[in-house]
Amino acid sequence: MQQRMWLLALFFCAVTEAATPLRVGLGVSDQVFKNPTAQSGYEQLLVNELMQTLQLPHQIIKVPHARLRQMLAAGELDLAVRQQQPGLSGVYLTSPYTQVRNKAFALADFRGQLQSTADLANYRLTAFQNATAVLGPIFAEVTARSPEYRELTDHTQAVLMLLKGRTQLLVMNEKTLENVLTGLGRTRNELREFDLFAVTEFRLGSRDAALAHELDQLLNLWQQNGRLQLLRQRGQELRYAKRPQPQPATVRNE
Repeated sequence: MQQRMWLLALFFCAVTEAATPLRVGLGVSDQVFKNPTAQSGYEQLLVNELMQTLQLPHQIIKVPHARLRQMLAAGELDLAVRQQQPGLSGVYLTSPYTQVRNKAFALADFRGQLQSTADLANYRLTAFQNATAVLGPIFAEVTARSPEYRELTDHTQAVLMLLKGRTQLLVMNEKTLENVLTGLGRTRNELREFDLFAVTEFRLGSRDAALAHELDQLLNLWQQNGRLQLLRQRGQELRYAKRPQPQPATVRNE
């Protein structure tokens, strides 16, 4: 009798554990801040599709990008987007689900010559949030020596700072820059650009090796059959659908 009760207890514990939603970390986007009707875009679509395909209940937890790695390392998340190689100890990474091209941008009348990342240290520099972690140790060293370096969550404010001459250089994903410029009624032709950084690859990270393996298999399959590209396109359309005119921005220091 006692053995039967013990087995039943184990069974119900297993069922309860299996039904516990996975805590999935997504980075907060400034476009969601600015537009309450905006969808979260590609990454949330991707996570939802993956979890539904694997029939895994999940809970989306949105935090500033800089906190994703910290929360995953602390065991506060089961899965997180925006992870990079090398991974954290105890965290398993999938193959890349997206690649990002970051560049340095300046106004057209900028007279400086930038040949390498190290040259950025001589100028007032603004970048996207968590850039020092995303762009590697050389960029982190540069920002420690750059006068008035700052990182902004709000992409529109960052672009406006460049356009108004309040910063000399802006480091940003080129697609994000184009989207912001379009919303402001400006064009990329007004700027100089410097291709100083390697392509950034973002991966999913999980503390569960089996889960990371399953996700990796799906990502590779979807890359081959075009499903990832379709999700990217859908995410882009949702992110900027019915986007309102830009409003005055404020610095956020999350």
